[in-house]
Amino acid sequence: MKKGYLIAIDLDGTLIQGFDNYDKLSFELLSKIAKDNYVVIATGRPLRSSKYYYDILNLNTPIINYNGALVHHPKDPDFQKSMITVDRNDVIKILNDNLNVINNIFCEVEDDIFLYKKQDEINSYLHLDGGNLFIGDFQDILKENPNGAIVFSKVGSEEQLEKYLLKEFKGKLKIRFWDDANYVVSEIYSPITSKANGLKRIIEYYNIPYEKTISIGDGHNDIEMFNVTKYSVAMGNSHPMLLEHATHITKSVAENGVYHFLKQFFEIK
Repeated sequence: MKKGYLIAIDLDGTLIQGFDNYDKLSFELLSKIAKDNYVVIATGRPLRSSKYYYDILNLNTPIINYNGALVHHPKDPDFQKSMITVDRNDVIKILNDNLNVINNIFCEVEDDIFLYKKQDEINSYLHLDGGNLFIGDFQDILKENPNGAIVFSKVGSEEQLEKYLLKEFKGKLKIRFWDDANYVVSEIYSPITSKANGLKRIIEYYNIPYEKTISIGDGHNDIEMFNVTKYSVAMGNSHPMLLEHATHITKSVAENGVYHFLKQFFEIK
């Protein structure tokens, strides 16, 4: 089996379906490969909802959370943590200026959750296990700069939010929209936040040659990560724009796509 590769891998839509239904076949093989290679989780999730999968894989590598806003090593305090935030006052302004379309919003400071108002139907987004939850007026409860913000807004509100951020913040903040059948869900983040920036730091930390770098994902937020690795593997269920940046396309997460790629690439019988 090949050794010494760095494999950066997304969770949702790549190894996990529906927030918690994980691909056991791919996890089992990935865990074996991790014994002789560097497997790095690169996810939009917080640590509190990705540590479970980190532990299943028995990893001893840094992890990329919040799409690169937080890069740290759960088992090595000597690894220097890096954290990118957005200004709390900007988040408060966005909410107050767009109350006509924003239904709810939450922010996170590492594993602490700050929620504008209680709304049971969005609990799956909050990943409540392991985090402290604060609910109320952000002016009162949000005392630190968060890693970003997740916004739930009315159907058809995309254009208003995009134009507002461009006019008011002129590139200081970025917005991207997630697929959801019931809401317009958007993520507001710093323009320097990306899985790629976090991954480049880890590649340098382990001194991995470019020829031995692999990234696997399914979302628009994986494009930049694909562009810094030699091999970029898109799932069969990937965002159409991600497919344009892939060197390999595997099966969907429902069809154990990660397993099939790894088995072939690492020449496992």
